[in-house]
Amino acid sequence: MLTFVDDFSRKVWFCFLRQKNDAFSMFKKFKALDENQIGKKIKNLMIDNGLKFRETKLSEFCATQGIVRHKSLVGKP
Repeated sequence: MLTFVDDFSRKVWFCFLRQKNDAFSMFKKFKALDENQIGKKIKNLMIDNGLKFRETKLSEFCATQGIVRHKSLVGKP
């Protein structure tokens, strides 16, 4: 399961994944949905240090979209 929380509105989205490798494609779908509904771009992304987010595809995607990635502290969700 993958959880997205909008810090401004406190809306929470739950996405179910078949594999951890699906996290990147699910983020792209969520980004399109969220930006379309709210009308604003995602500027910051807070992620944990899980292996599913250490992909270079996600880093490159965030860099091209202008999204700044922040990592949470180890042991803190």
